[in-house]
Amino acid sequence: MLEIWIGGAALRKVIRVILAFLLLLAFGAAVWFGVGALFDLIKGFGKEAVTASITALFGLFGILYAQWHSKAKEISDSHRPAKIEVYETFFDIVERFMTEEKAAEFDPEGDEFPDDFREQFMKLSRGMIIWASPQVIRAWSGFRENSGTGSAKDTLLAVDAVLQAIRADLGNSNWGLSRGDVVKVYLKNPREVDV
Repeated sequence: MLEIWIGGAALRKVIRVILAFLLLLAFGAAVWFGVGALFDLIKGFGKEAVTASITALFGLFGILYAQWHSKAKEISDSHRPAKIEVYETFFDIVERFMTEEKAAEFDPEGDEFPDDFREQFMKLSRGMIIWASPQVIRAWSGFRENSGTGSAKDTLLAVDAVLQAIRADLGNSNWGLSRGDVVKVYLKNPREVDV
């Protein structure tokens, strides 16, 4: 009867939410009683032992954090050359579109789209999937959606979004840059993209 009133999928969702809440409540109670038991145990030690233990615990957490941060930096640094190679492909495509007069008329889905352009786009998309950050992938997808349908200004702003996402992914700050500022570097008339 309840299933008819709520619906099968909705009932399962309600049950999952209730179970998750109960598990969270049980976990909270276990932590509460565990911390209480730990404090009761610590009260039995001398002040010097407690101070030394707390100092050692903070030192251990500091070392673990430093190791985690160092490993994350090491992984990021090892990915950087591959990211730069992918992003250079994007820069090559952008520069080619900016310098070729007929490039603005090319439709990537059309038959008249040059094969070498198509290969560059495929290589770039493959590289983006593997190496790009989520922010870059979203900007690239926005560019792909906008490039054939919007005005030239919209396309340039979509390119700018990709460029700013790439800068952020490589660790550069975009603070102080407005929408359209980065793509203006490529333009003969930077006022084309004034927002």
